[in-house]
Amino acid sequence: MFKRIAEAIVKSFHQETLEERSKRMLPGAIYVVIATTVYLLVSSIINIFFFPDQHLAIDWISVLIQWIEFGIAMGLAGAIVGWFTEEYMGIVGGGVVIAFLLLVGNLVASLMSSVSASLTLQSFITALPLIGAGILLAGAIRATINRHLHMKHQVSKEIRRRLFLQLATIIILVGLIPGVFSRFGLPTEYAIRSLNNRLQNFATDPNFEFRFPFLKVPALKDHLGMDYSLYPRTSAITVGSMDITIRFEDDYTVTCLVPTESGNEMYLEVCNEGKKIISP
Repeated sequence: MFKRIAEAIVKSFHQETLEERSKRMLPGAIYVVIATTVYLLVSSIINIFFFPDQHLAIDWISVLIQWIEFGIAMGLAGAIVGWFTEEYMGIVGGGVVIAFLLLVGNLVASLMSSVSASLTLQSFITALPLIGAGILLAGAIRATINRHLHMKHQVSKEIRRRLFLQLATIIILVGLIPGVFSRFGLPTEYAIRSLNNRLQNFATDPNFEFRFPFLKVPALKDHLGMDYSLYPRTSAITVGSMDITIRFEDDYTVTCLVPTESGNEMYLEVCNEGKKIISP
């Protein structure tokens, strides 16, 4: 089996020149990067739009870093899908590469976040579903490339313009729709509302002294009552929790591990100064 795979790869290298392949690779990479950009922008602002009273803010530096990382990875995936001459090879081979990139990305994120070995093992267990998802994504990318080539071969400028507008609309929707579904679910919404209530009603909350680990963040008390912004993100340390950074108007910053199932009786055990959670 491995011999046949090796022979197929060698054969594919001699089927076309790089210039010929680039007619598919370049649009494949560009369209994927556009969809990725739309997704990241929409997913970054959607919750601020839906929850304007919850002091939510956007960390544009983190968004830029994500855009660079995902843009490079997904642009590479789009180029690889277009590199293969045969369509089925582009879909299957590109799908495997996309799954590999996602798996490596998850493993790197897990190791950088000091996640337990069991969670790292879980990444390997999910490899097969990732391959299936990667093949579906590669199929969509290849279909987009084919549509682009069909558009380029049209003689009429009016037809090319119409087809380009249709394709651009589809690409934007591909990024827009999953971005809209990045809206917070009810548990996350309740956790953020509960944290805001604790910060705003500290003067009348009889249990406030027990809600934050003030021994680890003693300066937090001095900043209560100041204007602040919240930067929530899914925790990479604990399932069912959020890492929420609280930045006060004088730039004092605290990050807390906030459970999403705590409801109104929220008591935080892990908080530290800075933008990142230090694993307890």
